[in-house]
Amino acid sequence: MRSLIALVAVAAAATIGVAAAGAVTTGKTVGVKLNEFNVLLAKQAAPAGKVVFVVKNVGKMEHEFVVLKTAKPAGDLLSHGGEASEAGNVGEIATVKPGETKKLTLTLKKGHYSLLCNLPGHYKAGQFVDFYVR
Repeated sequence: MRSLIALVAVAAAATIGVAAAGAVTTGKTVGVKLNEFNVLLAKQAAPAGKVVFVVKNVGKMEHEFVVLKTAKPAGDLLSHGGEASEAGNVGEIATVKPGETKKLTLTLKKGHYSLLCNLPGHYKAGQFVDFYVR
């Protein structure tokens, strides 16, 4: 009897764990972690339509999260003074303080996007990543 109860408890915990992980990695929800100086994605692509970015700053300094629709790779955007051109901006979170989590919901069309932090010097330091909408 104890082994059956333990088995049921393990199965329930696994189901809850999958549901919790899915909250930031399945469908049209994308988990994002920002730190010095990276943009780390739970997945590199999402289907076209409504996409929810769940952005957590796991670093020690303030960051922002900018979404640009562009054909250029994230590392090849025009820049000036360490900041990328924000041509093609479709949405952003202006401030994400250390330890803070914020959501950004956008309706995205198929194509290539650059996700980045564009605070002074952060883009130049490599805080960007490519993202695809299919």
